[in-house]
Amino acid sequence: MLTETLRALIFDMDGLMIDSEPLWWRTEHLLAKEHGLAWTDELALGCVGGGLPNVIRVMQAHGLTLDVDAGVTFLVDAFSARLTELELKSGCRELLLAGRKAGLRLAVASSSTQALVDGVLDRFELRSFFEVVISGEAVLRAKPAPDIFLVAAERLSVAVSEAVVLEDSIAGVQAANSAHIKVIAVPEFERARFAPLTPHVVADLHEARSLLGL
Repeated sequence: MLTETLRALIFDMDGLMIDSEPLWWRTEHLLAKEHGLAWTDELALGCVGGGLPNVIRVMQAHGLTLDVDAGVTFLVDAFSARLTELELKSGCRELLLAGRKAGLRLAVASSSTQALVDGVLDRFELRSFFEVVISGEAVLRAKPAPDIFLVAAERLSVAVSEAVVLEDSIAGVQAANSAHIKVIAVPEFERARFAPLTPHVVADLHEARSLLGL
């Protein structure tokens, strides 16, 4: 049962709580254009959920000459300058309010940098909902490795069997599976690809809240 022992919810951020993927793609295309690199939506989609260093490494494989740190800095700075363009995903605040009302412990576990996570939480006044906030900089291995979700569960003081992860990316769902944490997928793209990875695939966060019984 998904909620039989539920004590905590662990949220991804990009593409899950905020409608950020289009802005990330525009930012990646900007970097590619400045360096004469061919960057397609297909390549961008393949990087979703894997963290910014992975994006730069994929770009390097296609001809980018910047090092990883410089590439990540460019993406973070360009994205941060346009935070006001972001919108909260429908149903996000309602789910957070319902989780808090139910006494669940809440965490953010995002592959983004700490500065970006902080910027988004402050932009939408969400920080007070979360006991634990973890960025991709806090772990050695990015999703699809399980590290970030295992750290989140540990810091929430819950067993992995007592948590549910909410994710929008293939890499994130794979990470939750590797951590042996139940996961609800809320895909933005290619929903059919998620069916073999989790029985819990929903259209939006309203449906996720219903599935959780909140």
